[in-house]
Amino acid sequence: MYKEIIPIFLIFGIMSTISGYMLSDPLIVANKSTSDYDMAKILMENFYSSREVIIERDNVSLIAKDIYYIPAANKLTLNDGDKDIIVEFSKSGNSVKYEDIECIEHLNLKKGEEIKLFNRSYVVDDISSDKIILKEKDGKEIITNESFTYDNYKVVVDLVSADLNMIVVDIYKDGRDIDRPKLKKGELYYTKDGDLGIQYVNCTREGKSYKFTFKVFSTLILKEGQPYPLDNRFIVKEIRDDEIKLEYRETSKIKREIDLFNYSIAPEKILDDYVLFKVIKRYSKTYKVENECYLGSGIYALKSGDKVEVYYKGRKLKNKEKIYLGSSGIVGSNVLKENKDIVLIGGPMVNKIVRELEKSGVLKINITDSYPGKRKGLILKLKNPYSNGNIYILAGSDRWGTMASVLAFLSKYNGENKLEVEWINGSVKTT
Repeated sequence: MYKEIIPIFLIFGIMSTISGYMLSDPLIVANKSTSDYDMAKILMENFYSSREVIIERDNVSLIAKDIYYIPAANKLTLNDGDKDIIVEFSKSGNSVKYEDIECIEHLNLKKGEEIKLFNRSYVVDDISSDKIILKEKDGKEIITNESFTYDNYKVVVDLVSADLNMIVVDIYKDGRDIDRPKLKKGELYYTKDGDLGIQYVNCTREGKSYKFTFKVFSTLILKEGQPYPLDNRFIVKEIRDDEIKLEYRETSKIKREIDLFNYSIAPEKILDDYVLFKVIKRYSKTYKVENECYLGSGIYALKSGDKVEVYYKGRKLKNKEKIYLGSSGIVGSNVLKENKDIVLIGGPMVNKIVRELEKSGVLKINITDSYPGKRKGLILKLKNPYSNGNIYILAGSDRWGTMASVLAFLSKYNGENKLEVEWINGSVKTT
């Protein structure tokens, strides 16, 4: 039954947390030819940074997830290029109370300058002491005979001047008539709600009908004291020449996890002197590959003829393949001599390392088809006699018992030498 064992190396240098328990640089070991490997992926998704590779002709996109563990006493600060996220908190027993959350966008706020918000490019169209109007940089050109739709707007041409230099249009939003402006050729007009910019570019006659050319832009109006249009949970607290300061409106409603922009933030461990936060950052980036191209994180792309291929650690990746950064394949029992904590998934029938531990007498509990029982699993902690770390065995009498062990390891385990678990109606119970 045994074919291959794949240990996965955790890349975060200090620690990782399993429920309320801390592991030191663990290796995860599972048989790739069984469903236990899917169980290993559940652990990897929780603890490992990853990259999914998508190849489309000459373009390679990386869908990224980065995981960090950050200690903070009463203030957590994340710096992401031109953005700072500041989370102030206090400890209340075994929970965290969020006191204040600010986001500061560091920008060059000058009329005509290009800035980026949420990976979209805008041009500063107007700026005053308490308000900024941002226009989408490129916009979209639309040619129509009478009307067009853009996002949730509909624009209908109603009147045209004899010289074709002026038109009157009706503008609808979500089916409601919201505006009826006169548009002069070449001038940019903003709807009353400020969310759409429309420019009348040209008009030509075609017999008794007309053909109109427009350019339309998504727009943002940022005004102090008003909700932030890209995330209504924030208000615009302050506008300065070099930054926009946002403030979270109702921190009292946050229970535990915070989802801010492309971040997920949650307390992982609450200690006397600090709180250890688990921070997940998700983002994507696309590269145009012309010859050789380094994509970061040890990933390379190479174009040969009309074909683009992507490599990680010398291995060619499949399209849409997900890799876990720092992972490595090792076959054999030398893994036990690594000075790291080791997590073994599956019992002796499928995991060669567990079988060796059982034969050598290090594992004194026999995991079989009948013990711990149908849909039941075990989490066992052993001192590794071959190195300085601990060995954690997550196994069951069947795949449901192993799944219960893995999920309990993530949510219910607190360092016990032995924890019995059971899969009952889709959830995990300790026994």
